[in-house]
Amino acid sequence: MSVVSQFNNTETCKLIYDPPHIIKHGHSRKGIDMKVGMVYKKFSGGVDKVKVNTPIHDVLDIFMKSKKRRNVYVVDNSGNLIGLITINEIFTSVRPDISPNKIVFFLKKKSIKTAKDVMVEPEIVALDDDLEDALRTAKVFKLHDVPVCANGQLVGELDAFELVYGLMRSKKRKKK
Repeated sequence: MSVVSQFNNTETCKLIYDPPHIIKHGHSRKGIDMKVGMVYKKFSGGVDKVKVNTPIHDVLDIFMKSKKRRNVYVVDNSGNLIGLITINEIFTSVRPDISPNKIVFFLKKKSIKTAKDVMVEPEIVALDDDLEDALRTAKVFKLHDVPVCANGQLVGELDAFELVYGLMRSKKRKKK
């Protein structure tokens, strides 16, 4: 496993995590249980992380630069996941009639100045969680992408496509 972090002057961190190719998995009476660690990062790649005091305009820059991202993760100085900012959190904080070039001004007017002001408590899955459990977490909390943690540390995210892919592979394996 290798972890590479790159910080720019706004304390924004881009994490690239290379998971092991083979992760031991459990067996059920029906066959092989697919685990989160077997499929996460198959399509999603790295995650974007910020600190709690990161200015909101820097958080918005991450969403704008990475058009495929729906989440930005908030971590403490040790890299532990403490918050989640979804693009929906940003949208619900802004009136529909606000033009895109005035979003930052409007958020600051509402006292949303840093990542801490808009983050929510994250729901997570672990590398050794069954995909069925990850699906339940995604459904209950209406998440497209679920943060994946190991020992409190954010190691990636399981996106909806990876989840579907893994569940389909699991069903094929169980049929054999």
